[in-house]
Amino acid sequence: MSNSSNIIGNKWEDLPNEILEIIAKHLQSRIDVFRFRAISTSWRSIVPLSYRQTQSSLTLPPPFTATAVLSPVTICRLEHYSGGTAVLMKVVESISGELQLLNPLSTKTFKGNSSVCRTINLVDFRLIELHRGSRLIFDSIPTNFYVKKVVLFYDFGILALFDLGGLSLLSFWGFGDEEWTNLGNEGDCYDDVMSYNNQFYVINNLGIVYWIDKCRNLVQYSPPLCGFGHLKNLVVSEGQFYVVDSYMEEDAARMQAAMFEELGVRGRCRTVDMKVYKLDEEWGTWVDVKSLEDRVFVLGKEVCVSVSVKDFPGCQGNCIYFVDASDTKTEFQTLGETVKRFVGRVFRFDNGSVRAVECLPAYKKFSPHMNWPLAISSSRDNIAV
Repeated sequence: MSNSSNIIGNKWEDLPNEILEIIAKHLQSRIDVFRFRAISTSWRSIVPLSYRQTQSSLTLPPPFTATAVLSPVTICRLEHYSGGTAVLMKVVESISGELQLLNPLSTKTFKGNSSVCRTINLVDFRLIELHRGSRLIFDSIPTNFYVKKVVLFYDFGILALFDLGGLSLLSFWGFGDEEWTNLGNEGDCYDDVMSYNNQFYVINNLGIVYWIDKCRNLVQYSPPLCGFGHLKNLVVSEGQFYVVDSYMEEDAARMQAAMFEELGVRGRCRTVDMKVYKLDEEWGTWVDVKSLEDRVFVLGKEVCVSVSVKDFPGCQGNCIYFVDASDTKTEFQTLGETVKRFVGRVFRFDNGSVRAVECLPAYKKFSPHMNWPLAISSSRDNIAV
């Protein structure tokens, strides 16, 4: 068995430079460069570590009125070549080209001291890409809106969900356009947008899924959802569309503020229950899902994913990981410095409970540093963790 593996490995290493150069031209992201360079010494000689696709600065028109970079986000399975434990990670790229491995629920990159950061080497680890998404990196934080999600639209523009004046709008901006174009019907509010098989879908607050064609028309793809939750997320699992309908309640601060009309006090909502529905495309109906069985849904800011516990030994299925707006970060001390530890939440289908978690399962088993951001490397190229 090992002999056959060595033969296959040698065949990859023996590919002529002309073929490797063709492959190199199709590397789409920084993470592709690291994975390419991890194959062998000959592959590393073709593509320098400094090689990266250009990230153009975008001058966004009102209501954004800001400069930003559209940066790739990759959801991966990280596992050691020797086998054993695997973990789900989010790979993000900074404007300068640095890569970090993060908890897939994390919303912020790490700007810590090098004494806190750890690195992994892709010669020892396998990084398997599962999903791709995008994020906007702003040069300064806008104050008049909140960007919920962005999706690269056929390489000539972006779709964005953002809150403006209490409304959750779906808008399109073509690269170089002087203004945003609001999509859909006036007054409609949208909860989630996603790309799947190079097609684009959005769901509104009534649970209607729309397909977005190349002319940015919204074509109804599903009937309304008979669910009364406050937030709906789209997830594709094993080729089928699911909706996670989250039920929320306002925290005590907001309720008290409303009671005493304290306009300066802002509260946040927390999730108290979840329902899941699967779209039966043949009959055009929503089916109430009672169990996810061996699946785990992860509702990230950039990408919502579904994974099987079979690919992540030691993880428990039939649950949903997510982040509430009310979530906070606890602190612990290490190496004389304060490091923020990420806190998310998990909903369990078997008992309907919602509880806080420090990190996703198997992180600590995989490495004691898995609560922290990770960096990546290939051979002598290191990535921060």
